[in-house]
Parts: sequence; C-alpha cells; structure tokens
Amino acid sequence: MKNPSTNDSAKRFSLKSKVFCVLFGVCLVLVGLEISLRLLGFGYNVIHRAPADAGAEYRIYCVGESTTWGIGASDPATKNYPHQLEEMLRKKYKGMKIQCFFDQTIGQNTSEILAKLPQHIEKYQPQLIIFLVGVNNWWNMERSNILLFNEDRSVSQLALKTLIFLDQFRIWKLFKNLVFPLRVSEERWDFFYPPAGRAREELGKEKWERDPIFDQLTKHDIGEMVKICKANGIKVIMCTYPAATRDLRRIQKNVAEKFDTFFVDHYAVFQTLKNPKTYFSPEDYWHPNDAGYALMAENVYSCILKNGLIETKKKKDLR
Repeated sequence: MKNPSTNDSAKRFSLKSKVFCVLFGVCLVLVGLEISLRLLGFGYNVIHRAPADAGAEYRIYCVGESTTWGIGASDPATKNYPHQLEEMLRKKYKGMKIQCFFDQTIGQNTSEILAKLPQHIEKYQPQLIIFLVGVNNWWNMERSNILLFNEDRSVSQLALKTLIFLDQFRIWKLFKNLVFPLRVSEERWDFFYPPAGRAREELGKEKWERDPIFDQLTKHDIGEMVKICKANGIKVIMCTYPAATRDLRRIQKNVAEKFDTFFVDHYAVFQTLKNPKTYFSPEDYWHPNDAGYALMAENVYSCILKNGLIETKKKKDLR
C-alpha cells in the first residue's frame, strides 16, 4: 500500500512541473515574438531605406517619426512631405542640387531623437533642420528623459522606471498599438477638430489630460535640439502636427518664439480646409494621406521662400 504522504508529494511535484512548463512555454513564445518583431523591424528598414546622400549643395534634415516618414501615404517613400518638399524646391531652384534627408524610425520620442541629433547633423551636414516632434512622448518612454522632471513623487519613480524598461520591448509596444486605437478611435477626431459651438469640456477633456511632467519633458528636449542646431549654425523650422494634441502645439510655438526660429503651423492651415478629414488616412485620421502630405510640403515650402532660407549663387555674389 502506497504512503499517502508520498502521493501528496508526487501530486505537488507534478503540479509544480506543469506550472513550470506553462510559464516556460509562455516565456519562450514571448521571446520568439520579440525576436520576430525586431527582425521584421530590421527588414523593414532594409527595404525602406533612408535617402542616400547624393552630394547635394543645399541639405535639409527633416526630424520626426511616422508623420515625417510618411505613414498613411500610398507610397511613403515618394509621397511623404520631405520628398514632396524636395521636388518643389528642385523645381524652384533648378540650378542648385537640393536634398531632404530624414530618419526612417517611427514611434520615437523626443529624448531618442535628441540623443541621435548630433550624429545625424555630422552625417547629413544640413543647412536647415525641420522639426515635427513630440507626439510620442507620453506613449513611448524608451530612453526617455522624463525622470529629470519627476519632482512630484506622487508620480512613482518606480512606475516611471518600469514603463521606461517595458518600452524597450517590441512586444509591449505591439500590445499598446493594438489597444490604444480601440480606446480613442471614436473620440479622436472630435478632440482634434471640435465641432463649432461645442465646448471642449463636452468632448471629454478630462480623458485627455496628461500630467504636466510630459509638457516639461517635451519643452526640455525640443529646446535642447534647437540649441544644438544654433550652436552648429543651422537654421530651424519648428512645425506643429496637422492634427493638434493637447498642449503640444502650444509648446512647439513657445519654443519657436523663445529661440527665434521659423514656425509653420500645419494645424492652423488644416483648420481652414472645408473638409480637413479628407486629408487624413482613414486608418486612424491622424496620419495624413497623399494630399495631406502635399499640403504639409507646401506649407514648409512657403516658409522657406518667404524667409529666403535658401540663397542662390546670384544672391551670394551680390553680397
């Protein structure tokens, strides 16, 4: 006859083994998915390469993420705003070689962009830099400088560090990508383009409030970027997004005024359109479509011409 205690021990061991096998299997799946996502990202960047240096005489570096890269366009490589801007400028300045460069990284925050800016300036040697940044700061905290501004300890230091750690993983970002649009898709457009006569409070302002810590982070990072450009003698154009996000547009404008840079308010221009929604991708109504990117390129093009940012050889000779 078997000892009851032996049977109990065997059952406990069997249960532990099963739990271990399940946890090991889950971890193995997660690791495999993480590796697969990173390989897909690598493959995407190999296929969709950033513009190769063609030895242009006048060089523009467009700093941003998905809205600069061209997500939402029928062909991001040829329909994003940097490429369309380049074509406009080449037609205007036919005797001058002009090229617009951009980083193909999507979803990056301002801290990541700030860290890479010096090496990109060295790589592209631009005379003009166009900024369209900040929208990902609260969503992606990978390598974020946010801990510099955590004076209010009610915002847990541990929680922020945990979020920064989690945002290193592609699988976590994939999860957020799947969940985030479902949560805001129905409300997003009304928030960006409130119907006339309706108070903002009616549209659920409380749901959209972000802790001021994100405002401090954005203001710091963008300001530091502009300082780097100024120190290198590079002209700067600060842009807003076609669809505004909370206080980000105000921050972009304030930084432009503080550092006396040129300012292009895409949002204000899009607001004047009869039906602005038709200039955005129906996938999310955040990223522009081909027509939206063309309008962005025209806005920047007008700023460049109006302020004489590109000097022709004739103008240089007259000096």
